[in-house]
Amino acid sequence: MTEFVLGKIKFTWQGNWAVSTAYEKDDIVKYGGNTYVCITGHTSGSAIPDFYTDIAKWDVHVEGVTHKGDHADATYYK
Repeated sequence: MTEFVLGKIKFTWQGNWAVSTAYEKDDIVKYGGNTYVCITGHTSGSAIPDFYTDIAKWDVHVEGVTHKGDHADATYYK
């Protein structure tokens, strides 16, 4: 049977992602409908991040959903 030591699970909730903020490994942030885990310590830049291509700093923690307005037949939804 696999054994987990809960004391070693050390995620730290940081709230919404923010510009010019120091993040440490295992920090969790929310951006849009998703949460992300920091995989290497860094200070965020001054632009909106692209978590899907900045794989050296972030990994998807939980992929969520956000309201995009009323349904439109011609719109592709993911």
